Amino acid sequence: MKVIGITGGTGTGKTSVLRMMERLGCFAIDADEVYHRLLRDNTEMLEKLKANYPEAFPQDNAGRLDRGVLGRIVYNSPERMELLNSITHPYVIAEIQRILKIGEVHDAPIAVIDAILLIESGIDKICDLVIGVVAPRDVRKERIMARDNITEEQALERINSQPDEQFYYDNCDYIIKNPVNDGSIHSKTVSFYDKLTSGLIHKKEKRGNPNG
Repeated sequence: MKVIGITGGTGTGKTSVLRMMERLGCFAIDADEVYHRLLRDNTEMLEKLKANYPEAFPQDNAGRLDRGVLGRIVYNSPERMELLNSITHPYVIAEIQRILKIGEVHDAPIAVIDAILLIESGIDKICDLVIGVVAPRDVRKERIMARDNITEEQALERINSQPDEQFYYDNCDYIIKNPVNDGSIHSKTVSFYDKLTSGLIHKKEKRGNPNG
């Protein structure tokens, strides 16, 4: 089974690529959904989070994790964000590997993993190819504001906390550009899929050149 990683900053459209690949018959894994499920159900991970972020488990929430509080704690603190990632990433990777085995059992020819921190977390190491989805900052800002009903300041805060576009050119094997909301992301994804299944796309030894 070939494993394809999909990554990109928030608001670029990487989840649209994932869902289109799923419609094309790929076995799809959304790392964000995996992470949120673990935040609900994984007792061991939650205990580690509680030990390091006790204020994210307020008594007025019956001692359960308040994701909003946790987000506010880590968003403006690189050190606390790094600690959060060091706790959660191993659990997310282990769960993704477990899910991939299900795909193998069902003889899925291609699995796709959508993860905003695909490269930073090390998930890219279990991928045969990595796609980067990119879009202009202003376009991303408008998409995030409309999607999450947040302010311009909040949207820009999220964008500024993530790598710039060059990071994806440097670290991905294939780039899909999504600069406008005209639905062309779907045809670009189909084009990528056709090239992939025809054996026309390979892992790069040297990266940095746009492809799509």
